[in-house]
Amino acid sequence: MTRLAPPEPASQAKPRTTLNVSSGRESVESFVMVFLAFLVLGVEAEGFVIPTGSMAPTLMGRHKEVPCPECGLTYAVDGNREIEGPPTPSGPVRIEAAVCVNCRYPARIADAPNFQGDRIYVIKTPLNLPFVPQLGTARIGRWEVAVFKLPEDPEVRYIKRVVGLPGETLRILKGDLWVRPLGDSGPFRRSLRPMMHQDAMQILVHDDAHRPHALRDDPRWARWRPREAGAWEELGSEPGVYRSSSRADGWSELRYRHVVPDPAQWTAIARNESPSQPPRATLITDFYAYNTEITNEAAAHPVLLSKPWRQPHWVGDLTVQFTLQVPAGGKGRVRVELVKAGVPNRCEFDIADGTATLWHGDRRLGPKVAARLGPGAHVIRFANVDDRLTLRLDGKLPFGEGESFAPDAATASAPTADDLDPVGIATEGVAATVQGLRLTRDIYYSLHPGRVDYDGLELDDPLPADPVAVFDWLANPRLFAAFGKLGPRDFPIAPGRYMMMGDNSPWSRDGRDWRRTDQVEPGRPGRGWDDSGRESWEVPESLLIGKAFCVYWPHLTPVWPQFRLGRDVRLPARPTFEQMRWVR
Repeated sequence: MTRLAPPEPASQAKPRTTLNVSSGRESVESFVMVFLAFLVLGVEAEGFVIPTGSMAPTLMGRHKEVPCPECGLTYAVDGNREIEGPPTPSGPVRIEAAVCVNCRYPARIADAPNFQGDRIYVIKTPLNLPFVPQLGTARIGRWEVAVFKLPEDPEVRYIKRVVGLPGETLRILKGDLWVRPLGDSGPFRRSLRPMMHQDAMQILVHDDAHRPHALRDDPRWARWRPREAGAWEELGSEPGVYRSSSRADGWSELRYRHVVPDPAQWTAIARNESPSQPPRATLITDFYAYNTEITNEAAAHPVLLSKPWRQPHWVGDLTVQFTLQVPAGGKGRVRVELVKAGVPNRCEFDIADGTATLWHGDRRLGPKVAARLGPGAHVIRFANVDDRLTLRLDGKLPFGEGESFAPDAATASAPTADDLDPVGIATEGVAATVQGLRLTRDIYYSLHPGRVDYDGLELDDPLPADPVAVFDWLANPRLFAAFGKLGPRDFPIAPGRYMMMGDNSPWSRDGRDWRRTDQVEPGRPGRGWDDSGRESWEVPESLLIGKAFCVYWPHLTPVWPQFRLGRDVRLPARPTFEQMRWVR
C-alpha cells in the first residue's frame, strides 16, 4: 500500500526548482511552469512524503539503492519494513539481500543506507484556473496519479493511479485493464494510455550495457545472438555493438533470449563451479527488483526466502530501444519484431524510400508513413503495449499514438515457445550497426494484491515454491497454453466514484483489497460512515484531494568519502537532482 506520511503544512505553495533528467532545456521549462503555476496562477498545492513502494517505479517510497556487484546496474529495493516492520525474535527487521532485475544476482545489502521516499507536490482539485475561465474546471482523469482520503479511514491519505472512471465497469484480464459502460453487455475495450504515461510506466527487463562479469566469457549466457551464424557479429573492441551482414537475399537477424541464472546457478558460478543445470530461456515475467527484499527473518521461512523469485506472471507487452547506425549510401530494409502469444508484431523500414510500415502477424496496420533512416545514428523505440504498436524515431512519433490491432477483451493471449525469444532486429541489403540495446516491459495488473494469479488455475504442474523449480516451470512450453485459461475479475464503478490501483500492482493494497469497515451496517450502531451502498473498491469524488504534480525532492545521494553517521546517514551527500521530475 502507499499510505502518505503526514502532509507538510498546507498553504499556497512556494516556488521550487524542479529538474527534468532529459535535457537542460526541459529543466528550464520545468522551473518556468512551476513558477507560473504557483505564483502567477496561485495554484493551491500541498506537499507529501511517499513512505511505501506500491506506486514504484513512478514514485519511490522508503528504499535502498543497490549497485549490482555483478552487472553494475543500480536498482532500488523496498526498505519500508526496516522502518515500520514489527521486530523479529532476534531484533529489528533488517533487509539482508536483494536480487538484481537485470542479471538476477542476489546481493548482500545489510549495510546499505535506507533512503526516504520521494517528496511530492499535489495540486488540489477541482481546479479553476484564474484568467482563463473558458477552460472550465480541471478534474482528475484516467491514468493520472491521485491523492485521496482512504474510504476505510478518511483521516488517512493514500496515493494511487486512477484506472476506473465513474459509470463504467473495469475488468482485469491477464494483467491488462479493459473497460465498458456500466450496465452494458457489449464487449470490453482497451483504455489506451497516452504515450507519456505508457513510457513512464515501463519496467526494465534487460540493459545490454550492464553485463555480469562472471558470465561475459561464456557465450551460453549471451542474451542477444544471431539467428544464423555470420548474420551478425559483435565488435570485439566495443562490447554491446553489433554489426549485421549486407546480404541481400534474406534477413540477417539478431534475437533476444531471456536467459538469466537461477539462484542455484549463481551460487555455483560464485564458487567458480559449473552449474548442475545449463542455461535455459524462460518467459519474461513481472519480476521487479523493488519487491525482492530478503530480510533477516526469511532464513527461517522458506516461503519468504523464495518470495523474490515467485513473480511468475508472464508479460508479453514489451518495448525495445536501441541506436541504429546506417552507413552512407545504405539501401535495403530494417525490421524490428516483438512477439506476443506466438504472433510477431513488426515495424519495417525501407531505407531507400524513407518509409515505415507496421504489421501484426501477416496483417498490415494502417498506411506506410514517412520515417527516414538516412546515413548516421537513429534512436528507435518500438513498443507493443495494450495491443497497440507504437514507434518513436529520434524522439518523434511517425505513427502518432500508434496502431491498435485487438480491441476485443475475449482475444486469446497465452505464450508459446516463440515467446522464449520474443525480440528480433533484422536487416536486408544493408550492413547496419546496433548498440545501446535496452528491453523493458509493461506493468502487470494482478487480480489480487500479494497473491499469484496462477495459484487459482487447475494446472497439471502447479507453480512450485522452490525458486529453481520456478525457472524450470517458466521454461516449459508444455505449460504455456494453460496461462490463457486465466479468467477476468470485474469491478463496477457507480457515477460519482473512481477506482484506484498502484503501479506496483502485485504488492499494492488498493481498490482490489480494501475492506468494508466504512459501511454502515444495520444492527451495529456507530459502525462506518457511508450508507450509500458503495462497493469497497470505489472512491467517492468527495474524497479526492488532488493530483500529483512533481517530485520536488528525492533522497540525498552520498558522495565520496561517505562517512557513516548512524545506520542510514552517509556524509557528505548531494541532492539527487536527476530524479526530480514530473509525475506521469
